[in-house]
Amino acid sequence: MAWLKRQLRQGIGGGGPQAVAVSIGLVVAVYVTSKGYALLNHPPNVLFLRTPLDEAIPVVKVFVIPYVSLEPLTYLSLLIFLLFRLRVFQSAALAMIVAFLVSYAFFFFAQSYVDRPHVGGEDVLARMLRDVYSADMPYNDFPSLHTSISTIIAIHWMRVDRRIGLVASVWAALIVMSTVLVHQHYLADVVGGLVIAFGVSRVTLGLVVDRRQAAPDLRP
Repeated sequence: MAWLKRQLRQGIGGGGPQAVAVSIGLVVAVYVTSKGYALLNHPPNVLFLRTPLDEAIPVVKVFVIPYVSLEPLTYLSLLIFLLFRLRVFQSAALAMIVAFLVSYAFFFFAQSYVDRPHVGGEDVLARMLRDVYSADMPYNDFPSLHTSISTIIAIHWMRVDRRIGLVASVWAALIVMSTVLVHQHYLADVVGGLVIAFGVSRVTLGLVVDRRQAAPDLRP
């Protein structure tokens, strides 16, 4: 019980009114910003980034499972950060918002398109993959938001607990692999998503977590 109380004091329960207000604002901002994806997911496209290597990659239907896991695991992670590591939550939320906005700039000014294959069969995985295709237009591909968001979450888990961070990193790697193995993205999209994730995470962790930890405690 004492351990749990110590952990909770590092979350929103131990934050002052200003920190709580900022964090609630970030919760709203992440949700609202995420909704911009659907508004931009339409033709015409400017970019078509398929390479011969992309064409050689087979469809591996089982990878639809990690692919669809992104949203629930992301929001679960954010909730845990909010409850137990407020600064990590703020950094992760800011990184996600910036990743969304940078990606939306590409979707608006240099829309991309992926040519998805026909998926036959009536097994569960085939139906799941067809559901993914039907729910998501084949645009908004570069950079890959699945890649950037999952990587941002894994990076921030490493700041909470390295053991959990390693598990989260494996999960993120599976999601990144899934983007090309279910043919929702090309390899260039993955590279773009990784560059954004590592870049924005480095900035937000430096501003929100590292700088505050390095600041001297001036309380009497």
